[in-house]
Amino acid sequence: MQKYENTTISKIMEEINIKYFLPDIQRPYVWTPEQIYALYDSIMRGYPISTFLFWEAPANIIDILTPRYEFLTANKKEYIDKVNTDMKKEIYSLVLDGQQRLTSLFLTLKGNFVIKNKLMDLYLNILSGEDEDENGNLFEFKFFPKEEEDVFIKDNKNWISVKYIHSKFIRNRDVPKEVARILKENSDIEIDSRQEDNLMELWDKLNHFEIINYYPEREPSMDKVLDIFIRTNAGGTKLSKSDLLFSTIKRNWLNARNEFKALINNINRNDKYNFTHDFVLKTCLVLFSNSQNDIKYSVGNINPQLIKNIENEWTNIVKSITIIVDLIDNKYKLSSNKVISSYNALIPLIYFVYKNKLSNIDNENSILMKKWLIKILLNGIFGGQADTMLYISKNSIDKSKKKVFPFYEINNSIDATKKSFDSIDGILNKEKLKYNSSDSFLILSLLYTDINFNTSYNGNLPQQDHIYSQSWLRENKVKEQLINSIFNIQFLDAYSNQSKSGTNIIDWLNQITPEDKQKHFIPEGEWNLNNFEEFLVKRKNLFKERLEPLYN
Repeated sequence: MQKYENTTISKIMEEINIKYFLPDIQRPYVWTPEQIYALYDSIMRGYPISTFLFWEAPANIIDILTPRYEFLTANKKEYIDKVNTDMKKEIYSLVLDGQQRLTSLFLTLKGNFVIKNKLMDLYLNILSGEDEDENGNLFEFKFFPKEEEDVFIKDNKNWISVKYIHSKFIRNRDVPKEVARILKENSDIEIDSRQEDNLMELWDKLNHFEIINYYPEREPSMDKVLDIFIRTNAGGTKLSKSDLLFSTIKRNWLNARNEFKALINNINRNDKYNFTHDFVLKTCLVLFSNSQNDIKYSVGNINPQLIKNIENEWTNIVKSITIIVDLIDNKYKLSSNKVISSYNALIPLIYFVYKNKLSNIDNENSILMKKWLIKILLNGIFGGQADTMLYISKNSIDKSKKKVFPFYEINNSIDATKKSFDSIDGILNKEKLKYNSSDSFLILSLLYTDINFNTSYNGNLPQQDHIYSQSWLRENKVKEQLINSIFNIQFLDAYSNQSKSGTNIIDWLNQITPEDKQKHFIPEGEWNLNNFEEFLVKRKNLFKERLEPLYN
């Protein structure tokens, strides 16, 4: 059995994209500057930076089983994959755990870090190290524009480039003397022994101390490596099981990566939605399942037969998914990630289209499917036991002999599991139905049917706004729960929201037209601070009156 081994940060950095690569099952780089500051603070303080897991295998094995992706040389909004096919080493190491940390180190020591489209370098304030900041960091690190000097003074702090310390002195430990000379020449400042110690501490931690503690897995079977990866990562948030299992599909269906990417880009509609591989893979598992167990994310379920089914039926799968996304976007006007609390709720609709080989949705099915989707989303049915609910829904569709969406049959089956549906009155009484919650966005999108989400321009995005202004109500000691009730919320575009900005209810009602009052569900009557709670009750009744036909 192998043991953990140790090496220095510098040695790893020298062989990034030469010996060390990323496997196809890794996710894009996502770390923020604050996470990098904390990483370097931990390095300076001698704290563990967690262990790493590398898969070491001969080049011929790795290149047959999976592409070797290079580490980013610059972080960008879009993750740019670059496959390396050079046979420079007999043995390669693919990073199974530690991608974000190693990428952060590589970008700050060898590559380029981009913030708001500007190249930045990481600097250490060598005066720090005595008091922790509000984030708990003892040593202060900060990004500055790349054109800054390697050593400079700003706000009474002595900033030294981390790259400068690492690369310029990699073969020469005489860091303090050189820095002292530069500071003396430029600012007539002399560094003391504590600043010298900070400089040498960082140099030593990067170049001398073997603080990279890694386990070199040498298992030649890719399936076993995938299982190790799942066991290592499934407990965290870095990767979902579907991301890991998707690797198996890509190894057996060469065009899977491009096909999945094209589909996801299409159905996300310029970032209106947030569909991922998870959704597409779960949809495929449902389409070809014969039991509830077949729907689970597991290595055994991603078998050659499933992959063959997905590849052979891909055109129909894409068509079915696209028809439903078109339906919710263009007809139902549920055109934002904010209003879809569970993407899994769309899968039974997709299965119905797929099973019945539909090319379009007729009016009868459109009404039934919308009513079902709204009921499911408002009750959070697919929140806790998604696989159970998905299989129950699929079963009900399979039992139906007509090409009519089995609204009542599915709901009766769900009821039988003791997953009860609230009345619309019960839905509107829920405490979570408040300002800026996902449920409130869904309710308001069902009420304000003349507003379309359009992410191409932020001014077109509906915004939630208080009808009775927050400041006015707070000044009069009204409870926050009532202030943020959905019955005190309206949908406005950005321009209208800014125009209203804090206007009191009396002035605002005098400014708007009768048509606007109807659009915003303003009850008849004279409204002021004294009858605010009565306003909420009457507006709730107007909501209920509009929503009941959609819900029951």
